[in-house]
Amino acid sequence: MKPPHIKAQRQKEVRKLYKRQRKIWQLKRALGYEKLEKPIRHGWYKEIVITSKVSRYKNENAILEVFDKIEKAYWGRTKKNAEKQWFYKVSQFLIYKDFPTLSKRQYNKLSEKAQRLCTPYRYKNCNKKWRTRFYIRIPKNAYKIKYTRAYITHRRRIDPLLESEDALLDQQFLKFGYYNLDIAKFNWKYDYNWKYKELLTKEKLKTKRQLHILKQYNLNEVVKDEFILI
Repeated sequence: MKPPHIKAQRQKEVRKLYKRQRKIWQLKRALGYEKLEKPIRHGWYKEIVITSKVSRYKNENAILEVFDKIEKAYWGRTKKNAEKQWFYKVSQFLIYKDFPTLSKRQYNKLSEKAQRLCTPYRYKNCNKKWRTRFYIRIPKNAYKIKYTRAYITHRRRIDPLLESEDALLDQQFLKFGYYNLDIAKFNWKYDYNWKYKELLTKEKLKTKRQLHILKQYNLNEVVKDEFILI
């Protein structure tokens, strides 16, 4: 009997890796989270909140219904980063008068009164395809935009064995013949996919840490290589 082609063998191995990796992810999610005794400060939110003045309007219920559907907060490590995330959404979905817009799916779930507060518009997404979203027309006094301190209140439970095996599987996709199959399956259009973004981020942080260490040494010591980078 003729043995299977080498590409078919690799495809079979890649499918096994996917199956095991999905199982690991399920086990990791099943571990859940544990609540911290003391919350940890972690960045800022730029968020939209409804004010008490909303009760002045007859269509208060419609306003609250629409508000419940929108994305209300954008997180950043600093206020500047939160502002950057905010403007990213502005450019992506054309936020109207500092208020997020709704997708067609979100719009269809609204009541008739709430839909009256929405105006459709057309735009091109990142794939140059036309899409429809909806501006929201609510009184300016009914909401405000503010920065709020963000806190970490829960910590994800970690199983070192699962983390180690997951990392090992990621490394397997970098093997000769496996990488192309992995890229082709998901049809990535970028230079790297999300699996390898974490690896590149770790290398970037390591480089920054080493540069910070270099600042602590005299220039002559650096030239003579009289230091050790950790």
